[in-house]
Amino acid sequence: MEQTSISEALKLLEEAAANKKDELKSAMSDKYTHLKAAIVEIESNLVKSLSEAGEYAVETAVHAKDAGDEKAREFISNLDMKVLSDPWPYIAGTAFGGLLIGYILSRNPK
Repeated sequence: MEQTSISEALKLLEEAAANKKDELKSAMSDKYTHLKAAIVEIESNLVKSLSEAGEYAVETAVHAKDAGDEKAREFISNLDMKVLSDPWPYIAGTAFGGLLIGYILSRNPK
């Protein structure tokens, strides 16, 4: 009799564990479904943000290039006007630079 009641109790425990196992599986799959949906949503938002950041970086680089080109043209134009109006300081500076480079390169390395 005791053996029968123990086996019945074990059988009841086994059935309860099987029911709980199914409930646990369904609960875990539901949680993972929500987690997967959240990850997909975050991924799409991240891709969109990275795309927008890339577009902004390209626009900024183009703007910086255009601004740099304009500044370089302005600088060259101003330098050209200064050299045309008074060329002697630039000629003397170039001659001195050439003499200095010649002296440095002609020194004996000993």
